[in-house]
Amino acid sequence: MARSPDSTPLVEVWMDGSCELCRRSQAWCELRDPRDHVVFRDFRAAEDHELPVKRDAHEDSMWVRTTDGELHQGFAAWRLIMSQIPRWRWLARITGLPPFSWFGPPVYQMVARFRKHLV
Repeated sequence: MARSPDSTPLVEVWMDGSCELCRRSQAWCELRDPRDHVVFRDFRAAEDHELPVKRDAHEDSMWVRTTDGELHQGFAAWRLIMSQIPRWRWLARITGLPPFSWFGPPVYQMVARFRKHLV
């Protein structure tokens, strides 16, 4: 598991390991995260007690858990991941502003719903 210099995991991403789009997104992030601060976990391979939320909530959305235990889902989770990747932090900042902040969540939900048909 990736850790900060003080051995603390920074961002733990819970994603669907059976989804090709999800795996490609993971690979894209890992190539661009030289500090290894973004850790990916497949919710399908985890035990129920390991999951940050109930298993059925993972079917609908990606979840991110921060070092302090905060949970973020969907578009907010995606923005948090981008904020950890050098050269892509600008994208996290700009998508927090209107009109991106208005359209981002519904677009994320649509992509998540049809993710297995997109790749």
